Amino acid sequence: LVKRRGFSTKKIYDAKAGLYSVPVQFRNNKGDLIKLDAVYQDTMPEGGQRATVFAVHGAPGTHADFKYLVPRLKNNNVRMIMPNFPGLGFTPSDPRLCCENEERNEFAQAVLDSVDNLGTTDLIFMGHSRGGENALQIATSELNVEKVRGIVMLNAAGLRIHRGIQPYWTVDYFVRLLDLEVFNFILEPFLYFVYNRIMGLKVPTGEAAAMALRAMRTFGYERILPSVETVNNRPEIKLLHAFSGQDYFIQADVSRELAVKFENRVDLECSTYDSTDVTRATIEAFSGGAQTVSVNFVNEGHFLQKFRAQYLIDVILALVCNTRTCL
Repeated sequence: LVKRRGFSTKKIYDAKAGLYSVPVQFRNNKGDLIKLDAVYQDTMPEGGQRATVFAVHGAPGTHADFKYLVPRLKNNNVRMIMPNFPGLGFTPSDPRLCCENEERNEFAQAVLDSVDNLGTTDLIFMGHSRGGENALQIATSELNVEKVRGIVMLNAAGLRIHRGIQPYWTVDYFVRLLDLEVFNFILEPFLYFVYNRIMGLKVPTGEAAAMALRAMRTFGYERILPSVETVNNRPEIKLLHAFSGQDYFIQADVSRELAVKFENRVDLECSTYDSTDVTRATIEAFSGGAQTVSVNFVNEGHFLQKFRAQYLIDVILALVCNTRTCL
């Protein structure tokens, strides 16, 4: 186990954006101890929140992926903490990074452990895309499972290879070339072009594009099933699994295959722009005793936290009210 710090060592990274940096240490899958300054966003660093959402972005991705959720959640006294994974634009990289889930989870946990004024408020873990399974695993770890009250998985990967990383051999081949380093002066600009111009995913540099690709080789697939089982065995944990019918990267049948592993589940669909009905149905399902609600937004793409932000805000606030007295 990595020893956590005993006093606050955070520094202001960007006061206007609510960004902070804190020294953290964690181990990669080879056992190497990695130390770096993690950059994260904290919307209520002074504390006083009634609940905290710990949100994990995808690859590529940053804290800004959740910017459409921040204002209203903060106005309703719900704090958001969003770590930036190493090498993707804010937190510095390290050549020893493996990007395996164990490493990613340790990094995110180190950031969470460094945060001041958490108190005993309820924790909700949220993850988008590559971060979906990390949010699930972190929430169900021994360190957090007694405190977590909700998990939100958005456009998360499933139990088998999805469209966005097919054919898989190309991902593996490019990562192996990157490991050689001698071709990186060609590969990194090429990957920057592919991510920004072809895939439509914003990355700040070629180095960040290469790091994002590394994370595409390390999905957990069926190795996340123990975390699913932990959720099933803890009825006090509510889980929202939201996916999209027009997701270019993760096809709907892959998402459904994951959803059916969660027990005491209600499945919903929304094919309209207006989220009013599906919001009401989701909240009623949770209040009626369902542990998991899986929602297919039939006509949406890969970024539900942007295009269905109001739905997510309303459901999160309802979950907070269900676990606490709302005045």
